[in-house]
Amino acid sequence: MSTDANPRTAFDLERKILSALCSAPATRAEVRQEDDTRTREAILTALHRHLWEDPEHRVVFEALISLPGRNMKELREQLPAQATRMGFPDVNWDEYFAAPGAGSPIEDLVVQLLAASRAKSNV
Repeated sequence: MSTDANPRTAFDLERKILSALCSAPATRAEVRQEDDTRTREAILTALHRHLWEDPEHRVVFEALISLPGRNMKELREQLPAQATRMGFPDVNWDEYFAAPGAGSPIEDLVVQLLAASRAKSNV
C-alpha cells in the first residue's frame, strides 16, 4: 500500500486500526495475552500524537485509551458508554466491532498511517 498523504488512505487506515483494536479476539494463552497487551499498549502509545482525519476516529481512540487493560468483551460493553460520557453518543460501533478482514497486521497498518501523517505534515 502506498504511504502517500492521500486523505482517504489515512481515513481507511485509521478505521482499520481502530476496528482491529476494538474487535481483536481475546487470546487464551497467558503468555500470548501478555504479548498482546504489550503490543496494544505500544500501538496506542505510537498513535497518541497522530492527528486523526475523522473526528469519530479520534473519539474512538480516546475512548480506547481511557479504558486500559480491558478485554474485548469489556470493551464492547464499555466503549459506547465511554464515548457517550465524552459527549459523543452517535458513534457507529458496528463499524468498529466488526471482525477485521484479512489483511496487513495491525503493526504494519500503524507504520503506514504514521508515514502518511508525516508525509502530509511535510507538504
